[in-house]
Amino acid sequence: MLAIWVVVIVLSCAMEVATQLQLVSVWAALGGVAALVADVLGADTTVQIIIFFAVTFVFLAVTRPIVHRLTKNVENVPMNADMNIGKTGYVTKIIDEASGIFRVNVSGDDWSAVTKDRKIPEVGAAVKVEKIEGVKLIVSTV
Repeated sequence: MLAIWVVVIVLSCAMEVATQLQLVSVWAALGGVAALVADVLGADTTVQIIIFFAVTFVFLAVTRPIVHRLTKNVENVPMNADMNIGKTGYVTKIIDEASGIFRVNVSGDDWSAVTKDRKIPEVGAAVKVEKIEGVKLIVSTV
């Protein structure tokens, strides 16, 4: 069982890292450590499994509400490019008429942009940034 608990711990930690520490599987890793300790101390396989689930559940039950309480009041503050949403920019260049892509200057930055209906405004026309998809602005004419 030693190898199984090591695999559980490693996989749980890998999942936690892969989800950018969103507290998805850290409890299973802690339960795996407890079961590993039980195995080293000579506990029966059934006891190890019970310890794994019990420790996992206890850590989940105790820490999850605390983490939720600490993170629920965190504001989602717009960062960098998101701050351009709602701002007005000006069309500077037509790139591809067939796909409706053009360039827009917003707050001194040059962006690739499209409108929802893929109609290209004239060069110099004012446009409002509605949202950002990848590195492209979705705009509407003002």
